[in-house]
Amino acid sequence: MKRPLSLSFAAAACALACVPKLADDQARIAAPRVLAVRASPAEAKPGLPVTLTALIAAPAGASATGDGLEWAMCLARKPLTELGPVAQECVDRFGEGGEDFLRLGRGASVTGTVPADACRRFGPLAPPATAGGVAGRPVDPDLSGGYHQPIVLGSEAGAALASVRLACGVIGVPNAESVRYGQGYRPNENPEIDRVEIVSGEARVIEPGVEAPGASVAPGSRVELRASWAACPREPVCGDGLCTAGENQSSCADDCRDEPRGCTGAETYLWANPETRTVQERREGVRVAWFSTGGVFAEDQTGRSEQDADGTDTSNVWTAPSERGPVRLWTVIRDDRGGVGWRELAVAVE
Repeated sequence: MKRPLSLSFAAAACALACVPKLADDQARIAAPRVLAVRASPAEAKPGLPVTLTALIAAPAGASATGDGLEWAMCLARKPLTELGPVAQECVDRFGEGGEDFLRLGRGASVTGTVPADACRRFGPLAPPATAGGVAGRPVDPDLSGGYHQPIVLGSEAGAALASVRLACGVIGVPNAESVRYGQGYRPNENPEIDRVEIVSGEARVIEPGVEAPGASVAPGSRVELRASWAACPREPVCGDGLCTAGENQSSCADDCRDEPRGCTGAETYLWANPETRTVQERREGVRVAWFSTGGVFAEDQTGRSEQDADGTDTSNVWTAPSERGPVRLWTVIRDDRGGVGWRELAVAVE
């Protein structure tokens, strides 16, 4: 089996498959690493295209083009007796190919079509019978009620896992609740980091980009960094340019026709409660993972829980290295429904 490609993850329930920590400081970027994979759209319908983009972080002087990355959708269902988020053969046989993989191409970003039967293989619909004539059981949803198409990406260094959230609808609820869900559920929107600031002393924004320093700090200084994202409406607001939970082309045509856009912060979404068999409103929690080529973060990740979703920022303390020179930083934002975004930064230690 190939050695797993180095990846970083924000939490157990995240867009990427989680693996044990391989180093004490996962926030330190000492060699090229894939930190995250973003799907566009963030929630894809079977039979329609989706674009997958990898965030590759690397220290200064190291290549981070991703030209050697190969991508595939894994079609193998995970046996009920097997632990882990996806079938182990998705990793074991990635380099071999075969009918269990739908090849997507090579590079830092690729586009492919979600298999038409993805909601049967990995969703709430009954899967087709196996060769022995035994029908499998539907996949259980994640904590947000979602289902995911597994993605494998890798190079000669090995393979790693990501996923695309599937738009499979809802089953197991009364017809009236199903209608409410169909009329009011909005597909997930990828979150975005609006800005990252140094808030120690006089607050100042770190300009995005890694080619030139966006701010400067003193060697060995402890600075508080704050990442912020958009404030999402709690209730539907027609005319605000956002198609959010509870809105559709009938109730709010101006916001929801053509190419509807969701909120890039903690969205409200509809969720089918399996215990009460009713459709309820929930808010996304938001997490931010922090990475750098130098210095030390107090926390690998920070964020806001579902219960604290009205907050639109999160802070971390970074101790700059004692040596002078440029440092690269990355912040990766994830929401509870598997959406991903990021911001790349550069800071001068001088």
